[in-house]
Amino acid sequence: MRSEDFSRADRLSDLLRSEISLILRDEVKDPRLEGLTIIKVDLSKDIKKAYVFFSTLNSFNDKEFSEIEDGLQKAKGFIRSALGRRIKIKRLPELSFERDTLNQ
Repeated sequence: MRSEDFSRADRLSDLLRSEISLILRDEVKDPRLEGLTIIKVDLSKDIKKAYVFFSTLNSFNDKEFSEIEDGLQKAKGFIRSALGRRIKIKRLPELSFERDTLNQ
């Protein structure tokens, strides 16, 4: 039986965070995205949009933020399709990548 302490959105955001991290580490070959850390994923109330917060603090690459942002925009479709293969839900949320400014 599932815990009542966490909503479906909380469980899904945790799952998305871990799966996106794995996809970036293992499947995305773009050198601009090496070492990127996914901090958290926030879902909209209707679970149609996922705000993925990332940090480059632990990253060993010396890329500018604009380069990383371009790399994420180019890889967004690939990441979403890889998520669709890994996670079986009716509608996969649209991904929006945001820089985590709290930890910078």
